[in-house]
Amino acid sequence: MIVPMIYFLPKADYKNYPKSAWALLALAIVLILSVVLNQDIALKGYAPLSKIKYFLFGFLMIAPYQWYFKKHMTEKKISWLLYGFCGATTFATVVGIYSKMRGYNPITMRNVDVVRNAGFFGIVMNYAHNLAFFLIIITGLVIFRKQIAKYINLNFLYIVLGINLIGLYLTYTRGAWLAYLVAVPFFLLKNNKKYFVSVLVVLLIIGGVFFKFAGDAVIRPDSERQRISQWQAGIKAFKERPILGYGYLNFELHSYDIKKRYDLPEKHFGGHAHSNLIEMLACAGVLGFVAFLSWVGFWFKEVKGRRDIFGLVGLPFIVVFFVGGLTQSTVLLGINLFFVMGFYSIEIGESCAKLTA
Repeated sequence: MIVPMIYFLPKADYKNYPKSAWALLALAIVLILSVVLNQDIALKGYAPLSKIKYFLFGFLMIAPYQWYFKKHMTEKKISWLLYGFCGATTFATVVGIYSKMRGYNPITMRNVDVVRNAGFFGIVMNYAHNLAFFLIIITGLVIFRKQIAKYINLNFLYIVLGINLIGLYLTYTRGAWLAYLVAVPFFLLKNNKKYFVSVLVVLLIIGGVFFKFAGDAVIRPDSERQRISQWQAGIKAFKERPILGYGYLNFELHSYDIKKRYDLPEKHFGGHAHSNLIEMLACAGVLGFVAFLSWVGFWFKEVKGRRDIFGLVGLPFIVVFFVGGLTQSTVLLGINLFFVMGFYSIEIGESCAKLTA
């Protein structure tokens, strides 16, 4: 992907870029500065700079997608992309469910945790949040099926939705569940506002029932204590370095020491902040926090103004990303960032293509 990004860099029609794109670029710059200017405490040196590529990818891929939508996208290509998207994800879910039931992944040929569905590669949290992203898109395509019926067989789409809903449930990932359930009512926000709150309440009740029946698989007091301790450590890190934080990807390496210095609980447990908001405060300070919220806020506002399928599906997608990120640092995980930035750049690229048509 680096080739089209570099090729279109001088050719991009930047005047049509929305505010969210510039906020995302600002976020990437702040993250770079957070690493470069924190070398006095950087335990990994400049290595974290390589992960910031995902944020730059979100900005730099807008132009190639804009060009492709304007010049080369056809109904047949959209159809093949949808079938590939649905087929690959559903295959991973089927493999994950089978592996959970059997305790063995037939593709990777490894023994796996039989408690939770971990998808194709066996990384539960990464897979579960990406599955929530995927499911909110598929849910939107089912709800607004009249707009996409010419691209994909609807019976196939229903099967994809059903299998992956089961897959998400079997991950027993509470944050991903909550993100999906909170996001679904946002399909109604534009055209059926009076039902918005009612549907949200009903879905949260249903989620509570699933939570109850899941039992020990989701009621994990140790996990909750560890997560809260990371939030506390993240806040302490921000207070110590409020402008640019500890540096992108650097807080998790310092979290043990921070807990010891402030006598916080769960001193044996370290890692990322388990929250995008606290992660930004701890890693990039107030500058990163403001840039992150500006990007999400502008993106939400821009998508809310669209009436096409990208707008109808995009709004709940942003909610899944934001709500899921309240309890998981998806801004650090490449597999999650690649999905989010991919969706973002495609959505913005398509929008810019319409403006220049």
